[in-house]
Amino acid sequence: MKVYFTEKNRDKILASIKEALGDRELAKLVHFNMNVGSLDVVISKLGTSTLQFTEEETSAGLEYRLTSEKIAFAHRAFKDEVTKKIVRVIERAGGKVT
Repeated sequence: MKVYFTEKNRDKILASIKEALGDRELAKLVHFNMNVGSLDVVISKLGTSTLQFTEEETSAGLEYRLTSEKIAFAHRAFKDEVTKKIVRVIERAGGKVT
């Protein structure tokens, strides 16, 4: 999975993601953390799952490539459903997911 943002300012991207999450129930379970070089998505409920993305700066913006995922046993049955919700949040925040 790859995520693309035309924005190069990490703080603005993270703010857009948090705004897209809003006060929905998903916002209580899913947390996005950005650092130089990475984006981490942490899902916490009945265990913790982590999706780690490696950042690459391109001429068009920032690109994040999924490099590691650790899925909690309790989350495995819901992985596809939660992934779709995370993709929708990223797209609402101005990102593109492939």
